[in-house]
Amino acid sequence: MSSRLSLRDLVDVVRPARPVASVYLGSTPLLGWRARWTRLSDQLHSDGADAELVDTVGEVLERARAAYPKADTLVAFAGEELPPRVFHTPGLRHLDLAWFSSPAHVLPLLAWVQDRPARVAVAAGRDSAELVSGDARRVVLSYPAGSWRQGVQSAAVACAELLDRHEARLLVMAGEDEVVGALWEALPAPVRRNVVVRWTGTDLTPTRIATETLAAARSWTDDVLADFHARGRTHHLSVEGADDTLAALAAGRLDDLLVGYPEDFTATAWYGPSPADVATGWSPTRRCGLLADVAVRAALLSGTRVHVITSAPFADIGGLCRAPLTLVRS
Repeated sequence: MSSRLSLRDLVDVVRPARPVASVYLGSTPLLGWRARWTRLSDQLHSDGADAELVDTVGEVLERARAAYPKADTLVAFAGEELPPRVFHTPGLRHLDLAWFSSPAHVLPLLAWVQDRPARVAVAAGRDSAELVSGDARRVVLSYPAGSWRQGVQSAAVACAELLDRHEARLLVMAGEDEVVGALWEALPAPVRRNVVVRWTGTDLTPTRIATETLAAARSWTDDVLADFHARGRTHHLSVEGADDTLAALAAGRLDDLLVGYPEDFTATAWYGPSPADVATGWSPTRRCGLLADVAVRAALLSGTRVHVITSAPFADIGGLCRAPLTLVRS
């Protein structure tokens, strides 16, 4: 069972071209576990899942419930080409849902991950520094108050290592202005160029860290939308709607996929094994799936950035394309 979730996990989940069981055990149960699971398993059977797979999903979810009795939502995936995976997603509010379909239904998880980017938090003082990474690992450094500047330099080294290890570009900092400023200056220049800082004064409680992390995530999404309007529409680098967006994915031109959420459950598309094999039209060599799931699979497998937009300024799906290369002759 996996308690943490990353984009790499979702790449593995969407990779299979054959149907996958996607089960969301939601956050507001009106019935007991057995009644809820009966409804979910009936839906999986109705979609074509065999009894062995349904039993496997039920077993891993029941173990997860024992490990996380107060979980908001548990999400499980399993299929012929995918060993069972279960994720604990604190803060995700979702109704009970079960599908046996292709590709796997990961958009709600993408929205959840997007609001929780990798980050490192650090509280810097004149006699110690405490660093906390996104996986809750803590590093505590103590040093004499009389040589706190040297101690802060050691904290900066540890901070840079944590940011690199977790591929994080968000740093939440707390402490006195002078101490925090010294730590920032001690970070390597490449780190300072690539990291966004949120300063919290002296408050580095878990609630404050979560608040600043969410604020940074929402700010990045706003920046993407602003780029969509400015650079995209002004320079004809944006696409909107299913046909143009899938065509850009198929041509390998898309840098950023924008998907509206909640998604349109009526729109479908067709896809093959490779990320570029996507289209809105029928094909005997492709499978049919929800438009959002098909586009997200193509994007994740091709390394295209995905942004889940709760108030999309387009028809549920769109994106930003890279500028075409210009050949310069001498």
